[in-house]
Amino acid sequence: MQIVNEYRTMLQQQIALHMKRQRDQITRMRRRFLSKLAQRLYHNYVLYDRTRRHLLMDVTQINVRRDGPRRMHRRYSLPDDSEQEFNDVQFEQYRMDHSTFLFLFDKLEPELIAIPVLLPTKMKMAVAIYVLGSGKDYVTAGTRFGIRADAVQDCVQLFCRAVIEVFRADTIKMPLDNDSVKHATKEFVEFAGIPQVFGTVGCLHIPINQSKHDPAKYVNSKGWSSIILQAVVDRKGRFVDVSCEHPGRTNAADMLIQSALYQRMEQWDAPCEIVSGISVPPLLLGDNKYPLLPWLITPYPLGVTMSAPERSFNVYAAKGRSSISKALDRLVGRWKVLNRSIEHSMVSEVIITCCILHNIVEQFQSPYLDAWNECHSEEDVAPEQPQWDCQIVSIDGEEVRNQLCKYMYDHFPTIVDDDD
Repeated sequence: MQIVNEYRTMLQQQIALHMKRQRDQITRMRRRFLSKLAQRLYHNYVLYDRTRRHLLMDVTQINVRRDGPRRMHRRYSLPDDSEQEFNDVQFEQYRMDHSTFLFLFDKLEPELIAIPVLLPTKMKMAVAIYVLGSGKDYVTAGTRFGIRADAVQDCVQLFCRAVIEVFRADTIKMPLDNDSVKHATKEFVEFAGIPQVFGTVGCLHIPINQSKHDPAKYVNSKGWSSIILQAVVDRKGRFVDVSCEHPGRTNAADMLIQSALYQRMEQWDAPCEIVSGISVPPLLLGDNKYPLLPWLITPYPLGVTMSAPERSFNVYAAKGRSSISKALDRLVGRWKVLNRSIEHSMVSEVIITCCILHNIVEQFQSPYLDAWNECHSEEDVAPEQPQWDCQIVSIDGEEVRNQLCKYMYDHFPTIVDDDD
């Protein structure tokens, strides 16, 4: 009789396991269907929007020919100090408002004068910003401004060097002193509730032209050549640390360990706070691409064994990580050059310049248009980003995450994300 009961129990377990696998299979099929449907709808929208804009461009060209060359000249005129604000065309052209443009010009003018291109100083800056914002090639930009393509390239290259020289040290810097750390962690507590978080870390593959030297190491898991931007942002989405030294084949864990950020965080004698009975240093939030470390907190791996507090913690952590997602979206949305294949020799300077300009326009609260994230042409469709999971879990990092989870469970409502 006992054997029969044991066999019956085993059979029931096998049936339950089989039913679970069937449910999981149906769930995966449903997600794949919805994913493919979303991709198809998005593709159709891109085609529709492209056709619509081509028609609008045709109408615009007809109107320009009717109005004569004088109107064409006004459309691409340089910003004037007497102007109160950019018109819509100028704002689209320079990706910032008039006051921000003049601030940049005032700071950069001494450096721009030294650029060995026979152009007005303001045009040198206007040409460079136009290329960075629109992502247009040098020939197209040269045609628009009436200059040679090699002059456009010189303007972009030397403008980037000037921006890095003048702004980088003061514009992109980690909050390492106690007052700055307290201010940064307070902002994240007010936003997501998790204590001791002062920033979020993430990475983005930037497409580049194929390298002539060891091209294979730049080909990422999706099959296209890239340089990886690793960035840390504060609560307001401003970059406080950036690096773009690693080729596309590098995974996020290796990139982190080889970066100056890792060395700085490991050696930092940071001000700690007591959370749920343990001493917790200032923290960064990262996704599952990164290892779990005492100062880098990643989500709990998804699975049936997750507890309600763990699932809830993941939701709060995801809210905190939205800062880096929004910042990277705005970065590539405003500066379209980052969606193009950049020359390998200029890629680091271009990326860092765009990050600096991002911080400046965000600081000046220059408006951001949601339309910049849309795909208006085939070249605006960003390549698919590589995805991977890191399995590195440190014991101390796991203890910190568990205590943070306990703190959130004790002090905040439990939230369960059904999509998990």
